[in-house]
Amino acid sequence: MSRFALVVSVCLLLSVSLNIYLLWPAPASKATDSSPDKPNNRVTTDRATKPPVLTAQQSALAYQAHQAESDAPATNIDTVRQWLDQGEFARVERFLIDALRANPESAQLLLLEADYILATEPLSVAVSHLFALQELSLFNREQREELASRSAGLIKNTISALYNAGDWDMLAQFLEPLFQLNSSDQILTLKLAEAYARQQKFTLMEDVLANLSANNAGARSLRQRFVPGQAPSLERNEEKPADAQQTPITRLALTRYGDQYIAETQILNRPAALLLDTGASSTAISFELYKALRRFNQIQVIGLFDVRTAGGPIRSSLVQIDNMTLGPYKLSNIGVFVMPEAAMQQADGLLGMNVLKQFHFQLDQTNAELLLTPRQ
Repeated sequence: MSRFALVVSVCLLLSVSLNIYLLWPAPASKATDSSPDKPNNRVTTDRATKPPVLTAQQSALAYQAHQAESDAPATNIDTVRQWLDQGEFARVERFLIDALRANPESAQLLLLEADYILATEPLSVAVSHLFALQELSLFNREQREELASRSAGLIKNTISALYNAGDWDMLAQFLEPLFQLNSSDQILTLKLAEAYARQQKFTLMEDVLANLSANNAGARSLRQRFVPGQAPSLERNEEKPADAQQTPITRLALTRYGDQYIAETQILNRPAALLLDTGASSTAISFELYKALRRFNQIQVIGLFDVRTAGGPIRSSLVQIDNMTLGPYKLSNIGVFVMPEAAMQQADGLLGMNVLKQFHFQLDQTNAELLLTPRQ
C-alpha cells in the first residue's frame, strides 16, 4: 500500500470515529435532574392535566353562562305567566327585555307584555297600551278584535265601579289619557265631562264637550243638570237627617281613637273596623284584611291607580266588594282601594265618602255616634 493510500485510510477512520462520538446519545446526568428547567417542565405538565385557573372576568362570564343554562325553562311563555301570577314582576321584566330584544315583532310576547303592564302600571296606562297594540299590523283581525273587546271591558267595568263609588277625581284621572287617544268616543267624552262637572270644574267640562256636536243630547243634559245650579250630589258632605223625610235615624256607636272615630262594619261577612274619614273620597282596606278576604272570596280587581294620601302618593289596587254592612244597612258592589302592606296599624281601613254619601249623616262627637238616614 502506498503512503498516500495509508493517509487517506487514516483520515476516513478518524472522520467516522468523530461522527460516531458526536451522534451517540449522552447518558442522563444528576446535574440535569437538578437543573432550573425542571420546575418549568413540571408546570407545563400540570397545565396539560389540570383545568386552567380563570381570571375574575372569566369566572363572571362562566357564571352568567351557567345561569343562562339553568334559566332555560324560563323561555316557556307558560312558565313566565306563572311568574306573573305569582307577582314575580322583576323576573318577568328581565325576561321580556331579553325576549323582545331578540324578537320584537312576536305577537305572543307583546300580549304577555300587555298583561305585565296591566299588573304593574296604572290602569289608564295599560288600556292605552291595548289601544296601541290594536294599530299593529302583526296582529290578525281576530286578535285585534280580542284586544278591542278587552280594552272596552276594562273601560266599562272601571267606569261603573268609580261611578258607583262616586269617586269623580279618580274617574277623571282614569279617563283623561284615554280621551286624549280617542276624543271621538262619545261615552268617554260624556263620562269625563260629568266627572269634571261633579267636581264643579265647569271650564274643563266645556272643553271636553266641545268635541261633540252643538245639539248633542248628552251634552245638553249635563249642562242642564249641573251648570244652572248645584246637583244634589254636590251638596254638603255632612248633612243632618231631614225630619220631613220621616225616616228613622240610625245611631251607630263609634270607638274613639284620639281625635278620630272607628266604625264597626262587615265586609264580605267579616268584621272590619274602619276609621271614619270624610276627607277620603274612597273607602280603603288594609292589605292584611284584603289578604284574609281573598282566602275565601273571589274579589274582582279593577286595576291599579295612583292615589293621593296624607303620607304621599301611592299606587293602589281598586277592587270591587260584593257586599258590605254598616249598622243595619247592606251595601253592594262597593269599590275600595287596597292600602300598602303595614300602612294601617290602628284599624282595618278607612270609611270614605263613597259609602257615607249614600246616607244623610251627622257625626255626634259628644256621644261618639254616627247618625245615618238612607237617601231616598
